Amino acid sequence: MHRHPGHFRFPVHLSGSAASRALRGVQNGQVAAVFCSSFYVETITGFVCIGNETLEPAPLNLITDAPAGTDWSASGVRHGEQVNVSSMSIDIGQRFSFPLSGTTGWQPDPPPKAWKFADLKQGLDAFRGATTERVPREGLGHFLHATSRSENDDPVTRRAQGPILEAQQWLTASMTTPDKRWPDPHWVHPLIGLGPGLTPSGDDFISGMMIALHYLEQSDVRQSVWKLASGRTKDVTTPISYAHLEAASRGEGSRGIHQALTAMMTGQTAAIEDLMKGIDHIGHTSGWDAIAGAVTVFDARLCSHRPHLSQEATAETSYYSAVR
Repeated sequence: MHRHPGHFRFPVHLSGSAASRALRGVQNGQVAAVFCSSFYVETITGFVCIGNETLEPAPLNLITDAPAGTDWSASGVRHGEQVNVSSMSIDIGQRFSFPLSGTTGWQPDPPPKAWKFADLKQGLDAFRGATTERVPREGLGHFLHATSRSENDDPVTRRAQGPILEAQQWLTASMTTPDKRWPDPHWVHPLIGLGPGLTPSGDDFISGMMIALHYLEQSDVRQSVWKLASGRTKDVTTPISYAHLEAASRGEGSRGIHQALTAMMTGQTAAIEDLMKGIDHIGHTSGWDAIAGAVTVFDARLCSHRPHLSQEATAETSYYSAVR
């Protein structure tokens, strides 16, 4: 594995679609952020996230053969460090080399084509029932559950409640309007950049929404959301978060998100426990934030399809308006 003492060679065996685009024709870059199990490299065309063998397949991710216990920060990878990129490898100083010759491209599996509204409702009900005690206190995962989100005193949750309520109404109306003359989704603006961290919870929530809209083949609705998000994102959130949002605008996210959405749409209730473990491992709260956004879209689709569900949603809307 070593070329000489102190030089480590970890071949890349899986590359997400966005990572492949970010490395195409690039000659250099720099380390943009460093964590224990992964770090980001910025090139002139985008970002890649390099991690060890436990890293989740995702659009920006490069999964290497580095052992699970590798700590990049402790190993000496530093923010701002020069990175050299070629068609053969990614090199960081004289210490790390990541050969690219054996890399396999990764893209999420396509959305299920054959699904039924009854299966989607069954999947959503089962997922909610299994995650009542699982959702982290921080972030926007509480929006999976009506009672917990209304009672939560987290400031991010409270600030998001109004915009997400508007999003529910907008999504339901948009997916029942055949002439595509829905208003602009201005609820997007207060969610962008909402919350701490490299990818704020509001951004992850919107990412989950756009992926779910892709699953439902609501491309026009998805593009309306992305149009407003992309026009504001670069001013109020991190460049890395923007890169994740851009991937989501194409319907691409972490493998765990795609697996959960497929299971919900097809009513695969037996897979929920394993799916929750995968969501736990996506960022600090990013997986749950994104799932909450996706579930918001699925709920709206059910409401637009079944009148009695729309009436229930209207009643819930009145309740949340009162507790805000």
